[in-house]
Amino acid sequence: MDNISRIKNSLFNMASGFIYRILIMLTSFAVRTVFIKCLASDYLGVNGLYTSILSILSLVELGFGTAMVYSMYRPLAQGDHQKLKLLMQLYKKVYSIIGTVILVIGLCLIPFLKFLIKDAPDVQGLTFYYILFLLDTVTTYWFFAYKSSLLQADQKAYIISGYNSAFNIIKSTLQIVLLLCFRSYTIYLVTQIICTAGQNIALAIKVNRLYPALKERGADGEKLPKAETTRIFKDVKALMLSRVSHVVLNSTDNVIISAIIGIGWVGLLSNFIMIAEAVTGLLTQITSAIQAGLGNFFAKEDREAGYRLFCRVEFMNFWLYGFSTIALITLLNPFVTLWLGDDYTMGEGVIVAFGINFLVAGYMNTLWTFRSTLGLFTQGQYRPLIVSVLNVVLSFGLGFRWGVAGVLAATSISRACVNLWYDPWLLHKEGFGKPVKPYYVKFVLRLLLLAVLVLGMKYLSSVVFNGGVQYLNFFIMMCLVALIPNAVFLALFHQTDEFNYYKDLARGWLRARKR
Repeated sequence: MDNISRIKNSLFNMASGFIYRILIMLTSFAVRTVFIKCLASDYLGVNGLYTSILSILSLVELGFGTAMVYSMYRPLAQGDHQKLKLLMQLYKKVYSIIGTVILVIGLCLIPFLKFLIKDAPDVQGLTFYYILFLLDTVTTYWFFAYKSSLLQADQKAYIISGYNSAFNIIKSTLQIVLLLCFRSYTIYLVTQIICTAGQNIALAIKVNRLYPALKERGADGEKLPKAETTRIFKDVKALMLSRVSHVVLNSTDNVIISAIIGIGWVGLLSNFIMIAEAVTGLLTQITSAIQAGLGNFFAKEDREAGYRLFCRVEFMNFWLYGFSTIALITLLNPFVTLWLGDDYTMGEGVIVAFGINFLVAGYMNTLWTFRSTLGLFTQGQYRPLIVSVLNVVLSFGLGFRWGVAGVLAATSISRACVNLWYDPWLLHKEGFGKPVKPYYVKFVLRLLLLAVLVLGMKYLSSVVFNGGVQYLNFFIMMCLVALIPNAVFLALFHQTDEFNYYKDLARGWLRARKR
């Protein structure tokens, strides 16, 4: 696959992903609004807590999916169908086992749920709701879920996005109608389970049609060579600790907040998490759209070309996540005020800590994308364990002292102490053979720039919202947030190689559209 084809595939995946994500974002807001209106606010906390608990149980997956996608890049590029058959056969067995293990462990946790809920809400059937959440999680590994990995590795993520959006819209519409008619949390969760299974089955049918030569069983019971299987599980072993770190950093906050502060705070925070996830979903379309192209790129290109690509993607990532962080810190509380009312807002300390978490996670997303496509799984494999332990310790320590803001701050501090300096060093040393010091200097200067812009926008917002938050002044502030940070970025970076690369890319695309 040449460079033009990679760019076209990536742009198509990106554009379709944006459209699908916007649809999902709109339907998610509609469902959440109806959810809050039809059910007691206590259900928000239950929903957030159980979602986090089941995310922790997904640790059983151990990063196997990432290792399998990586292992498919080369056979897809070479047209080795037999190798792909054997990989899919292995993937099917492992995912069936994973789903079963999650089910068993999840059921064993039931007696301990009461210790994770401080100030338990007046909600009947908490255990029953947990079992429904558990079934929904297990469904994501059963019903042919493994087959979508082939689309991801083959740069057809837009198909996954399309099915995901279609079923999300169906699910959201059903949940809204059923909530309005029955006001039942049980029906809401059952609808979610059915749609998850339906999406997996529909995607499996699509994969079978696209790849008729790839049957689930290897020819005459053939299996992957032992060396290949050993390599995959070696990667899984290394990814396991990264997976542990990811889950601990992203899914334990709600559990800790529920246990030491109160489940009501989990409900409030869940609204902000949903907004941030909507923004993240749009931004990650960029990295997810190009990830398969990166795998193909590094299978054919040299390290120097790879380093130039890394600099360009990292620059784009900074611009997008930097601007989004400024917007979230400035506009989150005013938006929630208009959407749900003042009772659902949170303190400025929580908002700032939340925004910093968003920014750091965004940076780590790009670094992880390049690590995975370069196959740097085993290097620094025990680093995630250090981050996880540090995060849990700091979350309890800072949580008791500063509440929700302390728990959120612990996540960023943990990542800053280990990930933010080690992962760039590893990429530069092992992936590109380049010195890392220039990256560190650039990173610190960019953080200082973002801090100045956040302070400036917060001052402007205090002036604009001086008389209270209304639709007109919120629109004015939203325009200022969209204009000022991006104008500053443009003034500072318009002469850089990275910016000129995207400018030339946009010009080429526009010329092609005019023909």
